[in-house]
Amino acid sequence: MKAIGREIGLDVSMVNQQLHIIPLASDIRHRSDFILPSKPMIDVCRADDFDFFQPFIDSGKLTVEHMHHAAERYYLGKTRSGQPIFWMIDDMQTPLDAHIGDSWISTRLKTREPLLKYWQVQHCLFGLHLLMSDGRCMKEDVAFHEPLNMNREPSIAILESEASAVVLSELFPECIWMAYATTLHLSPDLFAPLEGRTVTLYPRTDPTLSTYLFFEELVDVTRRQYDIDLTVDSTLEDHATNDQKERCIDILDFILESLNK
Repeated sequence: MKAIGREIGLDVSMVNQQLHIIPLASDIRHRSDFILPSKPMIDVCRADDFDFFQPFIDSGKLTVEHMHHAAERYYLGKTRSGQPIFWMIDDMQTPLDAHIGDSWISTRLKTREPLLKYWQVQHCLFGLHLLMSDGRCMKEDVAFHEPLNMNREPSIAILESEASAVVLSELFPECIWMAYATTLHLSPDLFAPLEGRTVTLYPRTDPTLSTYLFFEELVDVTRRQYDIDLTVDSTLEDHATNDQKERCIDILDFILESLNK
């Protein structure tokens, strides 16, 4: 547990059978005590420079300012070793967990600290915090990009990768881009906060069509439980090459490879 804490600049210890988490004095980013997960922790881990943006900056499709804007909107952070931190923040602005690489902060801590075994971790869609109570575009989006139609609710686009969602939010700002991170968390209830909205799912492609069919079934079940205009995008199944399907690319990979051609 202490090793995981050091990875994100924290000193984690047990004092009188209570979990104490404080910033490492050697890390100047950390100024105040906080409990995990929390907004103070998000603030001290914030970062605005990410490698996954670079191909689009190099191609001239996005700028450094776009990257900084997206990092701010999604509260992106970095570990001390430079791994991106993708925070799962719900529609009530409550931080629930953080996805780092192939693992979760909650999983790492619970594995190493028996006292945390009763911590009931919840997850939500990455980017869910971008929903506004009135369903309209955020003011900073309108100021940063071209003016959008403020009289309609923006549609919602969901794919697997958080990094892809962040980049696509700058390429196509007319949508609210979210990510489900892993199919293990997918269930109709994950989409409950999106009732009344128009939502498009962008699954990865694969050579057997199994992912697409899985999402078609998920959409069918979800529609029966919630009032959501939910569909699955077929762009990759219709236009990806056999090689791209073998590599199980997502829609952002498809866009980038099309730009390179």
